[in-house]
Parts: sequence; structure tokens; C-alpha cells
Amino acid sequence: MRQLFLHICLAGLCVLGSLDFLHAQEPTTDPTTEEEDSSKLEIIFIQQYRAEEKPEGRFQELLGDVHLVQNNMHLWCDTGYIAPMKMITAFGNVQMLQDDSIRIFSDSLFYDGMSRLAQLKQEVVLQDSSMTIYTDILNYDLNTKIATYPTGALIVSDSAELVSKSGYYDANTNIAYFKDSVRVTHPDYKLVSDSLAFNTQTEKAMFIAPTYIYNEQKVIYCEDGYYDSKANYAELSKNAYYINEDPDKTEKATGDKIIYDGKAKMYYLIGNATFTDKDQKVNADTIVYDADIDQYFFNGNPKFRTTDSTQGQSIDAKNSFYDGETKTMQFRDSVRVVQDNSILTSDSLDYNRETRQGLARGNVVWEDTTSNIQITCAEAYYDDSTNTILAHKKPVLRTLIDGDSLWLSADTLYSMPDSNAKDNEDARILQAYRNVRLYKSDIQALCDSLSYSDLDSMFTFFDDPVLWVDSVQFTADTIRVRLKNNKINKVQQRKNSFIVSTDEGTYYNQIKGRHITASFDSLGKLKLMDVKHKGESVYYAKDGKDRFIGVNDIDCKHMYIYFYKNQLYRIKFVADPKAILYPMNQVNHQSLQLEGYRWLEEFRPKSKKELFKPIEILSDDEKAVENLKERLDEKVKEKDEK
Repeated sequence: MRQLFLHICLAGLCVLGSLDFLHAQEPTTDPTTEEEDSSKLEIIFIQQYRAEEKPEGRFQELLGDVHLVQNNMHLWCDTGYIAPMKMITAFGNVQMLQDDSIRIFSDSLFYDGMSRLAQLKQEVVLQDSSMTIYTDILNYDLNTKIATYPTGALIVSDSAELVSKSGYYDANTNIAYFKDSVRVTHPDYKLVSDSLAFNTQTEKAMFIAPTYIYNEQKVIYCEDGYYDSKANYAELSKNAYYINEDPDKTEKATGDKIIYDGKAKMYYLIGNATFTDKDQKVNADTIVYDADIDQYFFNGNPKFRTTDSTQGQSIDAKNSFYDGETKTMQFRDSVRVVQDNSILTSDSLDYNRETRQGLARGNVVWEDTTSNIQITCAEAYYDDSTNTILAHKKPVLRTLIDGDSLWLSADTLYSMPDSNAKDNEDARILQAYRNVRLYKSDIQALCDSLSYSDLDSMFTFFDDPVLWVDSVQFTADTIRVRLKNNKINKVQQRKNSFIVSTDEGTYYNQIKGRHITASFDSLGKLKLMDVKHKGESVYYAKDGKDRFIGVNDIDCKHMYIYFYKNQLYRIKFVADPKAILYPMNQVNHQSLQLEGYRWLEEFRPKSKKELFKPIEILSDDEKAVENLKERLDEKVKEKDEK
């Protein structure tokens, strides 16, 4: 009765026009239907009121500071119209408040009080505790607290602004869903996407479509994942990649998943990870980057490939590490480096990107595929800018000559390109230092240092070298061995040249001179010796039955010695020969030994296993030489007595 009386009084006042406005009044309800408490619509305040009864029901007009309440929803406006079934239309300074947390402003509103659905138009602003939405049209469901904006909207959170052409906002979860031309602006980044979910309270963006994130010169792309801007943490997947377009540090990273931990300044590329900069591209199972100390960790079979087509370098390993401050890289387990025509494998490799130099350790094998040279050692220094290698700790070189392996050992081996090889860019120079030994089935050598050039196929042995070719021993201050068609073509002895040969280890033919050049036939057999300057020879002559008949003692400044089947068969004297033939039973063989005679067979490498056998003959210790002579003389004497 009280409410009915109030409605009658209000209607009468409006008709008479004697009341300009109403002060706070008792709540007024629409008595047309019986309704649940949750759907009751109450008029809290108005200045003017007019109602009209029609067949469809009552139509009410509310004017001036209108304030309506339904359940936990408050509605304010300048003008309001209530149609049957609680259909409300509001104009001017419209404001809707739900649960004291969600507030919406607009110029106009249509509200279905039965379904609790509202549509607001023109300069619409929705606010809750975590964000503000600006749009022209907003559809809001008070039951689900979901706001939909079909014509585009701007959402502003604590530090980010989001724009899209359509989407909706769920006030229960504080999550906004954006569709079509999504743009996010944040102090630390900008974002572009087709679709995006954004938690306005936590500022966590969830990517559900192709998405680009920009930060100055940096770009991140993904099609799935999320970014928590407050925690500064992201997990990106589905074709995810990262690009740094800084001119000083151009980089691109990809992976099945990219994780970014901004607080720890850590980047993780997980699964099919790749990293590319201006110098190289890396593939690995996992790549981790610590930005705070500028260090990279490459785990799971990393493969490094240079992006410079002129270098052609690749490095593979089980694991790797890079320090950006020192520009050093560490490769561990099953390391393999390919540079042009060279291949290096080792257990580990430490490499400097600026100097392009590295140190390989453990089971080191270096191979030049063009020169067919292989070096093995325990440790080697590698320079890919010059394509050189310095091997030490028991280095051994292996190459093929005429289908037969040649082995070379020394304290240090050094291989480099030949700078004089203009027409042959693949030609190399090999240098060996200290305790050099060479073994091939038909050639062996000892010396202190050695050099070999691909360009002229020349071995040069320095510092008291000893060379054995079949049963012939060569010694001199320096020995040069020239190859032709992978066979010995010439042996050049310079200064203090000495040649010793023997058939059965009883008597020793000797040739001595300042310089001696030995020439070989196409089969690699000795055919000629050119002996120059102070030539001397002691030669044991044989008869047709291969029996010794005497000893030739010859002095000649210059002579040619001819061989057939490795046996001397003729000597040509060029100037002033002095020759004496001694009968075998009338000669003191020891007295016929030429000055400087040494037979060093016991120091001759018999196999590649003897490349590191201790030796002492190559020292300058005169006592060692004299002791050796005495032992050899005793052997000759014993055989003569027999």
C-alpha cells in the first residue's frame, strides 16, 4: 500500500508540474509483475517522472539525476525510459556500477533488466580495479561480467595500452580477448597480433595467433605462448624466433620453445634451437644465453656454420660455450672443424672469434684433403684465418706416396699454405722441428728439422740429417729429396755429403764429396750420382759370380757414378782421378774408411712404431759418434776373420 501510494503521488505531482525535483526518496519498484528479488528494479532518485499505460504495459519516463538499482547494479543517467519487462533506455552521462568494482560510462545505454544484458554507446568507458576500456559500443552481460566490444577498443592497464578491432573482457578473470589488428604499447615493448588474451591484473599476455613483439631493434615472433610483463618472463612456441637488428649485434634465434627470464636476464632456446649472428649460424638441441655476463651455452650436438661464404668453416661438437666479453668459444666432446679443404677433430677446442685462433686438445687429427696429409697429436694450435696448424705433444704426419704410407714424427709439426703458390692455392708447406723421423717402406730419415713444399714436391732435411733409400744411407749438412709422380726423383746433399751402402752388412761402399746429387729412375731406383768437389769413393768390386775381388780407393774432384739394379757398375771421372784397386786379402778395411764414415743402421726406423724410439746419434756428442764407430769396426773385423 505504501509503494502504490507513492506512485500515485508521484504521478500526480508530475501532472500538476508543481514539483521540480525529488530529494532522496523511498525505493520504488515496478509493480506490473511479480519477480524474484534479483530482478527487482528500484528507482532511487529522479527529479521528474511521467508514466503511461499501454496495452503492452507501463512506459515510464525518468528525468534529472536518475538513479536506478537492480540487485548489485546501480545505474545513473540524465534521462531514462523504462518499458515493460524492465527494458531500460538511458541517455546523458550514463553510468553503470556493478558490485562496487565495475563501472561503465557512456552517452547512451539500452538495458534488458530481465536478461541483465546491456549495450552502451558513444564514448564508452569501462573501469575495474586493473584496467580501463575505451570504445564506441560495448555489450555487457551482468550475469557473466563479460564485456564485448564489436567495433574496436582501447584498453589501458597499469603500464600497457591495448588496441584491437574486436574482442571481449571477462571481469571475473580479468582477462581480455582481442581479435583483429591487436596492438599493445608498453614502456618496454610493443606488440602486434591477430588474436591475444591479456590478463589486465597480472599484465600477462597470452598469444593464440601470429604475434610480433618489438623492443627498439629487437623483434620476437611466435604463434603460441605468453609474456608476463610484471614478472618480465615469457614462454614462446610455435615457429618462435627472436631477432636483434642492432647494427653492432645482428642476431636471430629460433627454437621449438623460447623462454625469456627478464629478471635473471636469461634466454633459453629449447628444441631444434638455432642462433645466427653476422659471423655464424648455430644449431643445437638447446641454447642458453646469460645476458648479464654475455655468455652462451650450446648443448646437444651444436653445429656452427660460418655465414661468410669466403670462409666455408663449420664446427661440430657435443657441447659448446661462448664468452662474449673475451670472444672465446669452447667446444667439448667429438669436436670436428671443417675449413675449406682441411678437417680438424679433437676432444676439445678453445677458439677466439676475433683472432680466429684455437687450441685443440686430446686425440687431435688434422687432415688436408687436397694434399692428402693427416697429422695426429695430443695438442695443436689452429688458425683458420691463415689455415695453419701447429701440432705438438707427439705429433705424427701421414701421407700417401705412390700408394704407400709415409709417416713423419717430430716434437713440433707446422703446416701452412704456400704463399708463393699463385697458380695452386691449395699448395702447402710443412715444417717439422726437433727429433724428426720419417718412415716409409723404402725410405727412412732422421734429422733435427725438416721442410716440405707441395709446390715443388721437395723435402729438405736440416741439421745432421740421415736418409735411407733401400740399402743406401745418405748424410750431409742438408739433404733435399725431390719427388716426381709420387716417387723419389732426386736426392741433393749439400756440404759434407756422404753415402754408404752395403749388400750384406759386411763391406761398406762409401762415397764422399762436398755436394752430391743422386738421381733415380721412373721406378724410384738409384741410377746416377753426381759427386762434386773433393770427391772420394771406396767401392768393393765383384766379379761375374757376385764375388768380391778387391776394393777401389778413388779420389776425384768431380765424378759420375752409375748404378744398375741398385749396384754400381760404372764410374766416370771428370778431372784428375786417383784410383787404386786393392786385393781383398791385402787390405785393412778399417784403414780404408773415409773420414766422416758412419753406418747408422741401428738407428734407422724399421716401422711407424719406432717413430718415437729414443735416439742419440743425431746429437753433437763426439763421444757417442766414436763409440758407434768402434762397435761397427768390431763387427767388420769379426766377419773378416771368419
